[in-house]
Amino acid sequence: MNKSKALELVTQLRSSITASKQAKNEYADEYYSHLPLVGKTIFDQQQLLYTALLEWIDTFEKQFKEE
Repeated sequence: MNKSKALELVTQLRSSITASKQAKNEYADEYYSHLPLVGKTIFDQQQLLYTALLEWIDTFEKQFKEE
């Protein structure tokens, strides 16, 4: 796969992760206060995962561009 196609896929992946994170945030705005503790914990873990994935993809893209 050529580099430009790979970078395009990285951009699509970032957009997908960002959209999922935003959708969860919109859900949380409405329902978070009504979730039981276990649900809040799962939601918080998902938010941490989205953040970690976005940080990872930024690092990956930077390193990939430098190659």
